[in-house]
Amino acid sequence: MKKFLALVLFLAVAVIYVPWLHPAKADQVNVYQDNQLVKSVVFKIGVPEYVLNGQTPGTKMDVAPFVENDRTFVPVRFLGNALGISNDNITWDNNTQTATIKGTKATLQMTIDKAQVVSNNQAKTIDVAPILKSDRTFLPARYVAEGLGYQVAWDDATQTVVCWPTGEDKPDVSAAVDYLVEKNQDTQTTTDYTDVNGYRMPLDTDLHFPPAKTVDMSILVLIYKPLDKQYEDLNIVLKSKFDSEIVDQILAYTKQKTERNQEILSKKWTVDEYSIEVASLAGDTGISIIVRDI
Repeated sequence: MKKFLALVLFLAVAVIYVPWLHPAKADQVNVYQDNQLVKSVVFKIGVPEYVLNGQTPGTKMDVAPFVENDRTFVPVRFLGNALGISNDNITWDNNTQTATIKGTKATLQMTIDKAQVVSNNQAKTIDVAPILKSDRTFLPARYVAEGLGYQVAWDDATQTVVCWPTGEDKPDVSAAVDYLVEKNQDTQTTTDYTDVNGYRMPLDTDLHFPPAKTVDMSILVLIYKPLDKQYEDLNIVLKSKFDSEIVDQILAYTKQKTERNQEILSKKWTVDEYSIEVASLAGDTGISIIVRDI
């Protein structure tokens, strides 16, 4: 009897500790963005904004995702950030035209016009290649997300891409999808604006936009034109890309000059990868707002 009990005990312990007696589970890697666990990310075609963990308003991008060759393309830095990768772990080699993304699960490398993804030095052929468009690098969202440990789903009806950690059930992102669909409808039904470099630009405005080949955006508020409408338009332009709190500070500083003989000393704000500078010399007829990549 004692031998029988010992055998039963041995088998019970074996069931607990022998791995092959248990169903296999998918590898699961927790990824964080700004110390926040990434549970879901939603992108929508044509909307320069993504929603992380269902939190709205979302994070603005300077360009919108688009579809080419039946694949969704997203700017490399925003795609990496959305999936929990810091800017320090996203690099670009201009000589080889290669983007490198270092994640907790893998290090991915993708080269412009080369239909392959290199994961931890292992090359895999894919059906599309990264694209260089308007000096911006766009990567196929599915292959990057899957390489970094995410599952990916495409909803053709809403033109949205959803990413969530491998090994977990697909989260309910209906509220995030509804939010992005509404944002897209707002853009489509508004004919008085155009999109320039990710900024929502009013077509009928007294604001002046000097050529900006070496900066992200250059704006002049003209002192000799009605100021209230210009500030309304400036508010729309800046808030299409930056948070309300920063934009409110910029507008409050800019509004200090109401006459040509007044001076506004140069002041800068740093927001993510951008520097925003406001300045106007005494005698200038305009107040300059310049946005630069840093």
